Amino acid sequence: MTNSSILSSVRIAKAFVIFPALLLSVSLPYLFAQSVPQIRGVVSDPAGGVVPNAAILLFSLEKVRDVRTDALGQFAFVDLPQGIYELEVKSPGFTTAFLGNLRVSGAPVPQISITLRLAPTGCGDFQPTASYPERSGNMNLTGAVKDYSAGFVKNATVAITLWGSRRVQSATTNENGEFQFSDLAPGKYALKVTQEDYFEASVGEFWVTRTNLTTLSPIYTSRKNEHSVILCQ
Repeated sequence: MTNSSILSSVRIAKAFVIFPALLLSVSLPYLFAQSVPQIRGVVSDPAGGVVPNAAILLFSLEKVRDVRTDALGQFAFVDLPQGIYELEVKSPGFTTAFLGNLRVSGAPVPQISITLRLAPTGCGDFQPTASYPERSGNMNLTGAVKDYSAGFVKNATVAITLWGSRRVQSATTNENGEFQFSDLAPGKYALKVTQEDYFEASVGEFWVTRTNLTTLSPIYTSRKNEHSVILCQ
């Protein structure tokens, strides 16, 4: 083989070594520049001012995620799996806002603008609220039923219904008015409390997920033969 042939072979070999390297250097920035599915937005009050430190809960069948708005009223959820989500926004002095059917896919998600309404003045509505700590066992839902006057309501029937389903599951409160449910299907639920000596009580909606323990604040009711007056503190 002549010297010129050897040089030509070396040049070709170098080209094959360099070409993949160039291809890799072009491909990697392109891959890492792809948009990450996310939900982002800004929370404001009726006057147009931003609402900092508002609690933002993001619900899916898998889990509940939470963040707070920053000083500019902005929030973001990043690295979300593709799917359907529901958003809840809470801040003292405002009514809770809900936004459903948020679809996350590979395409960029437009920024959401949420305007909170001022909460009515007075005592409030005593509606139970839900918290969603991480769970470690099979129990999905826990809570308690209380009497407005004093004490707990025992032997009450707590019936829950999965939204979009007619299936009703029930439990009975114990001596301390406590109830719990295990191995529930994930989704959004409604709850109703009945006891022959008490007025019916209900919880309009709350979530059960695969990885969180849904914990309801006390559900209040009063005896049918009592005429109670609730004073604001």
